Amino acid sequence: MTVAPQIRTSSRVGGRAIRRSLAFLLTGEGINYAGSSVHAVALPALAVLSLTADPGQVALLAFAAKIPALVVALPAGVVVDRYPLRTVLFSTDLAAAAVVSVIPAAAVLDRLSMPLLYTIASALGVLSALHMAASMAVVPALADPTHLHQANARFTAVITVAGTTGTTLGTLLLATIGAARAFAADALSYLVSAWCATRIRALRAPDRPQTAQQPAIREIREGIAYSAAHPILRPLFLALTVTGLGTGLSATLLAYHLLTSVQVGATGLGVIMAAGSLGGLSGALTAPRLVRRYGTGRVIAWAWTAYALMQIPPLVARPGPVWLAVLVVSGYAQWAAATCVGTTQRSVQQQTAVPELRARVQQTSLWLTTGTQPLTALAAGALATLTSVRTVMAAGVTVLMLSAWMLWRSPVRRLTSMDGDARVTQVPGAAA
Repeated sequence: MTVAPQIRTSSRVGGRAIRRSLAFLLTGEGINYAGSSVHAVALPALAVLSLTADPGQVALLAFAAKIPALVVALPAGVVVDRYPLRTVLFSTDLAAAAVVSVIPAAAVLDRLSMPLLYTIASALGVLSALHMAASMAVVPALADPTHLHQANARFTAVITVAGTTGTTLGTLLLATIGAARAFAADALSYLVSAWCATRIRALRAPDRPQTAQQPAIREIREGIAYSAAHPILRPLFLALTVTGLGTGLSATLLAYHLLTSVQVGATGLGVIMAAGSLGGLSGALTAPRLVRRYGTGRVIAWAWTAYALMQIPPLVARPGPVWLAVLVVSGYAQWAAATCVGTTQRSVQQQTAVPELRARVQQTSLWLTTGTQPLTALAAGALATLTSVRTVMAAGVTVLMLSAWMLWRSPVRRLTSMDGDARVTQVPGAAA
């Protein structure tokens, strides 16, 4: 049947307190994400420069950093539901600061080793998954439903800028103070983020009493079952899953392809990545305006299609300045479409899911998309050895076009507004 969406706003402790809390959330998350980008650069550099790691070890290090997204994403939804969000943000920041501090200490004591780096990468991956689950859950807990999309857009814009800044800062720190000392600055960023978390005051404690908690595996199943039964979330999550697979195939070997076959050089690759970051910022900030003008479903479907199409230029590119210009434009458009889709579909999730299941629905989505990427990356590498890099990337583009087609055929395309009063289809009994 069709009913008005069951959206409950957080208790109002005053507009000023909410605005201050949102400001501290965005500041803290920007600093946190910048720190994560620093160690994403510093960890492989430390492995290569200090421990002379071979390509296999570097790949294993990357796998150790990404595999927690597959393992922790679903339990993170239960953690966010059970414990105060501010506590989760603060504790994960402090734990991350302690973990990254091990690196400079081990360097001083001459105890650096690849097993230690694998452990550090996995621990940071777990903490990052928990922290991101809590930070994304804070947005709908603070933002008014009529401004939820704008809040999500600002959140995405902040972490996009922070990611670029953190990567640049990490490269600068490597060149000036070395990889091991860069982790000391990384630890400081997590401490500042933890302080910002303590300033987020306009949050309620979880509604469910401790005695009402069920086994974690049952709560995880509830989130998956609700997503699978919901007429809007089911096709949306299916398309997201297919997109994650396609992106893994098309993007895993992208940098290698651009450097070897297209011969863009390190400078050209940096320009393409910078254009992508700028596109991501533009897409996040313009998404709410596009939704107000054209409707939620149309924006999602067209941006989804544009994201798939923008994977084609790297596939067919050849060496030369003209193709480099084309790749810069396509990189900008690709990430503008990606962040436009990301902020819009996340807002749809948060407005259609009942509040008591919102965090678990969110984490189900992340598990289906980002959690499969480590396995897809391994598959892309294996397929490339059997066929070719271009063949694997072409397969990825095909899968992405399939996901866009699925979106156009789904009820998601017919969503009209995102103002907190839009009518959505609710599965009978799903709220239970």
